[in-house]
Amino acid sequence: MNRSNVAVVVAVGPLDRGKSRLGPTLDADGRRRLVLAMLEDVLNAVVEAHKGPRYVVTPDAEVEPVARWLGAEIVEDAGNGTNAAIETALADPRVAASAAVLVVQGDLPQLTAEDVRACLDALDEADRIAVLVPNDDGGTSALGLRPPSAMAPAFGPASGDGHRASALAAGVALRELPIDSLSADVDTADDLERVRATVGLATATVLEGIALAEREAAR
Repeated sequence: MNRSNVAVVVAVGPLDRGKSRLGPTLDADGRRRLVLAMLEDVLNAVVEAHKGPRYVVTPDAEVEPVARWLGAEIVEDAGNGTNAAIETALADPRVAASAAVLVVQGDLPQLTAEDVRACLDALDEADRIAVLVPNDDGGTSALGLRPPSAMAPAFGPASGDGHRASALAAGVALRELPIDSLSADVDTADDLERVRATVGLATATVLEGIALAEREAAR
């Protein structure tokens, strides 16, 4: 299917503040490497599933080499949080002119091409539609909008309910798409253990390197 007029946006925050709740488990450099590896795995899944335009919205210049290497263009934001970043991306003329947009969090290293295809397929089900992929903590892992201006994004705690209410208020069809592999993002050490067996190659490599260093240090 030709989806050259559908944009995929991946949101990545500042690397120096990323995954701070993993502080007891990873030092600042380890967290930085993990965030970049997760982005690589997310983009690899997107590239496999989607040949249309791809964007990474981020305030961090260090993200750009990974994004461009995997065929994504950069949307710069001011680093004022996830929703502000996504709003910046949706307002970007390149994204705003798209027929539809799929917004994916950058901390989903277990994302697969099949997951991306399922979201894109759901976006084709109506002329005005919101596709919600909820996670287990009541938040949102991915949000699809046709058109991109269909409703305002509201990522964060309890954002699942927020997106449901926004879709109702905006009069757009809502398609909920529970995807088991996207039921958890990676914020804590417990989250990391939960997804460890299913993450992509880049994240798995970083985690193995960290584990090896810990084993060496314990000797």
